[in-house]
Amino acid sequence: MIELKKISLEFSRPVLTDVNLTIAAGEILGVVGKSGAGKSSLLAVLAGKLTPQVGDVFFEGKKLPPANQLLIPGYPFVQLVEQQFALDLYLTAYENIHVKASHLAFDKRDSWVNKLIRILGLNKVINQKAITLSGGEQQRLAIARALATKPAVLLLDEPFAHLDELLKSKLQRYLLKINQETNCTLVLVSHDGMDLLSVSDSIIHLKNGRISKKRKPTEIYFNPKNKEEAELFGPWNRFELNGNLLTFRPNQYKIEDADGLLIEKVDSLFRGSFYENRCVVGSRVFVLYSNQPIQKGGHLVITN
Repeated sequence: MIELKKISLEFSRPVLTDVNLTIAAGEILGVVGKSGAGKSSLLAVLAGKLTPQVGDVFFEGKKLPPANQLLIPGYPFVQLVEQQFALDLYLTAYENIHVKASHLAFDKRDSWVNKLIRILGLNKVINQKAITLSGGEQQRLAIARALATKPAVLLLDEPFAHLDELLKSKLQRYLLKINQETNCTLVLVSHDGMDLLSVSDSIIHLKNGRISKKRKPTEIYFNPKNKEEAELFGPWNRFELNGNLLTFRPNQYKIEDADGLLIEKVDSLFRGSFYENRCVVGSRVFVLYSNQPIQKGGHLVITN
């Protein structure tokens, strides 16, 4: 278990304010927030690479020294994979991983490196130099390098940025496999909450340096606490009816022949596995997902 207690950090402005966070051993925690919210700084404090002005970091109940008191900043049992990857570009993929496992006994080193190669699907590129790998392959190699030290906690800064949907899905499965096979605690940060839903045990929202309570992915998706939080997880419909504020996601509805809000106009876009419909109801525009284009004239009934 790793904990942050009353962490406050500022540069020219406050970055983190009174952050209290407990992450259980083996947990996958997602951290969502807009650019500039303090996500990377939060990871740097967790990793022992940045010293807050106030507060402490604890691991398994033991208070850890701040980064400015370490000879080499960084806690050895925490690994941070940043967006730049920091690979040895002219070493092969195998050499990149093997050099990070040099602290292990020789008879255990190869088996651990080979396990990481299997978990992260690097078998076909293991003898290629890192500079020749694709961006997705370099990212998986960076994760394998970090895991080679057998950390208790792995921190990933925007791991899904710049990946297409297929590669995102593959990486999400790799991360779940890492967690299942190594019981490593994972902390993933992203500006796009949709990337965190399928892989996180719990998610927190970081806004203006403050964090929300942990919530399950389904809870934070269907019951956001505010407009910003809602929009970080994709389209969200919000309107007032008879003095009541109603909110719902694009799949929380049904269409009836009567007894609902009359749909006056529809523009439908084919998105592959679903249609994205922009439906005009009175003066309001709603986003609705469906298997087939929605027709105007139907009546919208909210089901949340």
